[in-house]
Amino acid sequence: MFMVGPIGFAIPWLLLALIALPILWFLLRAVPPAPIRRRFPGVALLLGLKDEETETDKTPWWLLLLRMLAVAAAIIAFAGPILNPDVRAGGTGPLMVVVDGSWADARDWPRRAEKASALVAEAGAEGRPVALIRLTDAPERVEFQTAEAWAGRAAGLQPQAWAPGMDGWAGVLPDGAFETVWLSDGLAHLGRDGLLQALQAKGPVRVIESPRPVIALHPAGFEDGKVVVAASRMPVGDAVSVEVIARGPDPAGIERELARVTLGFAAGMERGEALLDVPPELRNRITRFELEAARTAGAVSLTDDSLKRRKIALIGAGPDQEGLQLLSPLHYLRQALEPVAEIIDGTLTEVLLANPDVVILADVARLTQAETDATLDWLETGGLLLRFAGPRLAASDVSRFDEDPLLPVRLREGGRSVGGTMSWGEPKALAPFTEGSPFFGLVAPDDVVVRAQVLAQPDPNLTERTIAALDDGTPLVTRKIVGDGQVVLVHVTANAEWSSLPLSGLFVQMLERLAVSTRPALPEATDLAGQTWSPEVVLDAYGQLSDAGELPGAEGEALAGAITTGPTLAMPPGLYAGAERRVALNVMSPEAELLPAVWPASVPVEGLEGREAQALKGAFLTGGLALLLIDVLAALWVAGRLSGLRRGVAVLLVAMLPMHEAKAQDTSLPDDALALEATTAVV
Repeated sequence: MFMVGPIGFAIPWLLLALIALPILWFLLRAVPPAPIRRRFPGVALLLGLKDEETETDKTPWWLLLLRMLAVAAAIIAFAGPILNPDVRAGGTGPLMVVVDGSWADARDWPRRAEKASALVAEAGAEGRPVALIRLTDAPERVEFQTAEAWAGRAAGLQPQAWAPGMDGWAGVLPDGAFETVWLSDGLAHLGRDGLLQALQAKGPVRVIESPRPVIALHPAGFEDGKVVVAASRMPVGDAVSVEVIARGPDPAGIERELARVTLGFAAGMERGEALLDVPPELRNRITRFELEAARTAGAVSLTDDSLKRRKIALIGAGPDQEGLQLLSPLHYLRQALEPVAEIIDGTLTEVLLANPDVVILADVARLTQAETDATLDWLETGGLLLRFAGPRLAASDVSRFDEDPLLPVRLREGGRSVGGTMSWGEPKALAPFTEGSPFFGLVAPDDVVVRAQVLAQPDPNLTERTIAALDDGTPLVTRKIVGDGQVVLVHVTANAEWSSLPLSGLFVQMLERLAVSTRPALPEATDLAGQTWSPEVVLDAYGQLSDAGELPGAEGEALAGAITTGPTLAMPPGLYAGAERRVALNVMSPEAELLPAVWPASVPVEGLEGREAQALKGAFLTGGLALLLIDVLAALWVAGRLSGLRRGVAVLLVAMLPMHEAKAQDTSLPDDALALEATTAVV
């Protein structure tokens, strides 16, 4: 097919007739136009006269151009012009249709399935054998069959909720040469280049991709007591915003929207983040985040126990006495934490066996060596030890000379009392929380004052370990890192004996920042190893949850690897339950990126929706006829014969005017209707 830009011609040799247009121009210009006839009686005086110089009148150039255009339109029309024709030559060998079939394909899967079916049907019409593979399946030997044999599979094909696996497919390709059409999801995947080289060794490869953007959610995290929702997009472009919805059960157990937040992508940025500030009791009910109006597994981020209620152990110096609960160091802690956490009671040795997230020691001074060793081992794995001061700790010699491994600083003997009858100065207020402190952003009420506290000894690392202080600079809360965990000391009691802090809402907020919102990072292989994790629910490519059914359990090491690299056929995304916790396996890991697929210059890449071919023969013929009609009117006007035509057109226009039905004059009086009504209404 001969192409001129996007227009092709089915019978291009007819275009040679356009060469004759200049000849036709001179022929028509040599023929004079029809003479103008005028009624003039004095013409008899001109009879017998001879004109010595005769000059033939010529047809106007614009009229000739009009006729040339009409003839050219007719010639082009009969040459069979087609806009956006399919110029690919029909193949004769086998055809291999490769479909990525990943979660990214779900956004426009009906069109992809239709395209795959069309490719199979076209190959069948050409008598070519066909094979179709979906790269999210396990590699198996591929055999070419008739198009009829593959038609049903192509129509029933569905995407999967994991990335395509390229490894292994190169070794099961059919022998011999064949052509390949690759329906790509548009994302870069590990091993794609190797499979492409194997396919190119068999014959030409053509790629079909969708230009639609892809957006995926990362697992939710925590920062300063707020939920951090992050997403990635491909391709990178202008600044856009998307709505992220948090879903979970309401108090009646009905799943609904619990909260939403707007997540923005800055111009030219691939990743965007948003902070969601919700109460702990509401956050504990969130089961997943999802992008509004998006139906892919990548647009869903499942939550697990890291976002749910934490296990917090409360340990005091002794049993609470009946009738003195308001004086108990554990009373205010229990009231603040019970709505948002699972409280564990028992001795320190007993609660450590339950592997709590946080252990709170209220005025506990000295521990046994066995308890210290067990607590240090627990801290190394990421635990949080939160200690409150009190009379027992102030009176002991713990961490007086050498820093205790379970205290963040060395302590002075006896503590400090302010604002009492035997003390110097007034009760101290809290200083504003500095940036870098977990309490940064909280505002201390004016009525929160400290009357007594244990004092830290001045050490070189005291400043960096202080995360809250009084207005005179005295440390109020100190912290140090132990392995993957941390030890925090609040230098006042957990009850209202030494300060009014436990009576304020700030106390609850500080506990929320320390003990509730401090979530562990994604579990490592060592945390999951040695256990079998059973899938409870799994996610399909469209982001819908379903029961895992009879899916086998996964080893901890394999699950940890999938959390980092992404789900697979053997380990689909979903929730996996172990002996003590549930772990979410999402499509996107926290550090994953959405990168576009890059194809070699030798591989043609087409859009999923190819430009539809459109025949232009009718349009050119219609244009040619319109030009001929204009030519007739112009020729009549030049010959002076348009005046009679005007009258005919005027009569025609008058005849086309809408005619109304003629009615006789209404001579009835207005009162006739009233009289008629009066006489006929008599009963």
